[in-house]
Amino acid sequence: MKEILERALRSLTPKRREEALTHVSYANEIASPVNNERLEFLGDAVLYLAVGRILFERYPSLSEGDLTRMRASLVSGAALAKIALEGGLGDLVRLGKGESASGGRRRPRVLGSALEAVIGAVFLEEGWDRALALVRDIYAGKIDDSVPVDPKTRMQELVQRNPGSTLEYRVVKVEGPDHRRLFTVACLVDGKEVSTGTGFSKKEAEEGAAEAYLRRVTET
Repeated sequence: MKEILERALRSLTPKRREEALTHVSYANEIASPVNNERLEFLGDAVLYLAVGRILFERYPSLSEGDLTRMRASLVSGAALAKIALEGGLGDLVRLGKGESASGGRRRPRVLGSALEAVIGAVFLEEGWDRALALVRDIYAGKIDDSVPVDPKTRMQELVQRNPGSTLEYRVVKVEGPDHRRLFTVACLVDGKEVSTGTGFSKKEAEEGAAEAYLRRVTET
């Protein structure tokens, strides 16, 4: 990660690189109007779009809800801070004396902001394609870890912990007109109904039944 971010910083003009690495606390200390807040604002938008595009292309079968949850996890403050820390940005960012003395170089907000500022700077100077490539490099190997496991798979894994147990989904009710049928599906473990789910397709109802049982088990 350090090599990726160092390469991105080297590609910038000295003036833009300095801006991306200047925290507002340092700028205030030397009475300078130059800090990385505007680049952070731009980088946040670029990162959001880039991660969205990467996920859209990589996982064509995932729902909008799953993609949204994955993106939220990948661009969260904690995730960005971890990436920035791995890349050594905490040692490079210019901080005011007070901010530095109070642990600013490891503060998640400072680290995440610096990372977004670098992405914003790359976008400004080198364009969308280079910014997208940078985001791809940053998240290489990290995105697959955030793929959500669907409820039916989790349910199957849970049941398989008990050798010999069986799992079955059974349609117990169908309502509504032909073009808008609502299915109710029962989830059965060892022949015993443990939960139900509804949906406008059998798959949706089965996932709902599995999710209902998993939620109940988690809460108890």
